[in-house]
Amino acid sequence: MQARDVTVLERRPGSIARPDKVAADLLGPAGLGPGAHFDGWDITAWAHEGDHARIEMRHAAGLVERTILVRPHDAAFSAFLRTERWNVSYRGDGFDGDLARALQAIGDRLERVALDLGFDAADLQRRYYERPTKDEVLEVSPGRKLYVRVTEHCDEACLFCNATEGVSNVMPARSGVADVLRGMPVGSLAQIIFSGGEPTLVKGLPELVGLAYDRGARDIILQTNGVALAAPGALEAYLPYRDRLGIGFSLHAMEPGLSAAMIDHADIDRFPAKLRAIDKAIALGFRVKVTCVVMRPNLAQVPAFAQWCWDRWGLGLHRLQFSYAMPRGNAWLNQHLIARFSECTVAFAAAFELGRRTGLRIETSQSACIPPCVMPDYVDHYDLYGDYSGGKVTDPERVKPPDVCGGCKWDRICTGVWQRYLDVFGAGELHAITDRPDPGTVIDDYHEAEVLALDSCG
Repeated sequence: MQARDVTVLERRPGSIARPDKVAADLLGPAGLGPGAHFDGWDITAWAHEGDHARIEMRHAAGLVERTILVRPHDAAFSAFLRTERWNVSYRGDGFDGDLARALQAIGDRLERVALDLGFDAADLQRRYYERPTKDEVLEVSPGRKLYVRVTEHCDEACLFCNATEGVSNVMPARSGVADVLRGMPVGSLAQIIFSGGEPTLVKGLPELVGLAYDRGARDIILQTNGVALAAPGALEAYLPYRDRLGIGFSLHAMEPGLSAAMIDHADIDRFPAKLRAIDKAIALGFRVKVTCVVMRPNLAQVPAFAQWCWDRWGLGLHRLQFSYAMPRGNAWLNQHLIARFSECTVAFAAAFELGRRTGLRIETSQSACIPPCVMPDYVDHYDLYGDYSGGKVTDPERVKPPDVCGGCKWDRICTGVWQRYLDVFGAGELHAITDRPDPGTVIDDYHEAEVLALDSCG
């Protein structure tokens, strides 16, 4: 495979850049923010929908609910009411005089606010509704986290790799990602994760890590197979950033042959190079995590692997993580190697018990894990970083089947289940947790996905 000089920024396509300012500058002063009351109507919620702001309201007398759509004046869009600066329309049936008066009141209120601000329809469109270019904004995931795949090239071909499917937002790596990092507002991101492919194959990676450091990222993660970091001087290049840099090493076996099979690479000399890199990273004082992705070939060795890691590194290892193979990318091409959730529980539980005895943090990831309802006695070993209450899931490929998950008290800490998993194995292993309270875990780094305006001056 030839190395490509590209990077992939994990961003949410199609979002509108300025929803918070619409609420603060327009809806709030117009008395149309959530919780507001006007002319017998209660505003219950609002959200962006395409090129419109969607206002949900309920008539207090008749308990009638209505959906109102507003956008800057544009004759190309249909609308019940057009003012000089706004289109105002509604969705659904049941039009009556009360709704007509409400639409007129909404138009009048928004018109006054825009007039007071000195904005015409073109100003409103440009300031609040125009879709930004990739050079103007950066859309980051919940928790103010930015995943940067600095290359699509990799020197391994792991049986479970999910980076081979669904990457997007590709741009020139060395220039594009540096420009993005320079343009970020200082201190705006909690975490930047450099991934790939294999990110250490990019010669300028230490400089990119330095840019993230200078822009105030609270936590910087380098995800790597570790082979290149075994070279003399490779880890030393990252020492200036050690106080905020964590290194996540992928290691999927405790002996060369199985390791080579998991990464589909015949060179068993890669295995001792990985170990040398982990040894040195710990000795240099880096925060080190080892991630082992589990499939059928290495499932049986999970408890022994955990013991081996403890014997070799002890508490010098910050975290040991066993991740379930996501059914996408290479893992989806190797479906015969994907274990059922229920096949993993005994091995995972044995590893977690070792963590309880020793104090080593042994966990599974919330993004790539066995759902918590399958291992309810070990929910304290789940790396929880997002709130998925209200039936939300971590991405569109996952679901929470209502007939199985309805009424689950652990909805908040569950990311959902891959639809592909259900297609293959069904939902028989899942059940709603109704006899246990919410674990009460405080998820400190959870925030809604948001959009950052980039400083074009860098």
